[in-house]
Amino acid sequence: MVDLNRTDMATDEDKAHKVDTWARLFKAKTWEEIKMITRDNPSMNSTAETIFLSNSDFEIRERCRAREDAIVHEQFQNQQIETLTAKLAKSNEEKAQITKEADASIAKITEEKKESDAKLAKVTEEKKKSDEENALLRQILKDHGIDV
Repeated sequence: MVDLNRTDMATDEDKAHKVDTWARLFKAKTWEEIKMITRDNPSMNSTAETIFLSNSDFEIRERCRAREDAIVHEQFQNQQIETLTAKLAKSNEEKAQITKEADASIAKITEEKKESDAKLAKVTEEKKKSDEENALLRQILKDHGIDV
């Protein structure tokens, strides 16, 4: 059994079979390190290339998945924007209708107030004339000696 963390304990036989080199290959953390380990060994170089392609495929798959996720998220956002835009348009239409109805009510009330003011002015004028006539009649009655 090989302990990848203890390549320093490799025996001469392990070194003869390149077990320590394979252990270093599997422990490598960067592609540069892998290239240095495999540069003199075509078999290891082939393995490194296979690992690279396998990881590249994974990275490409991850990038594709991330792109697909972004596309789905953008579609969702666009759908939300369309829905909210439609709701906003409907709300604006309702607001315009309510404003129109309120304006019509205000105009009607204003017209009714004008009519009421005109009637009040007429009644006030009639009362004034009536009061003047009453005062005149009282004066005539008083002049004729009739006390009211």
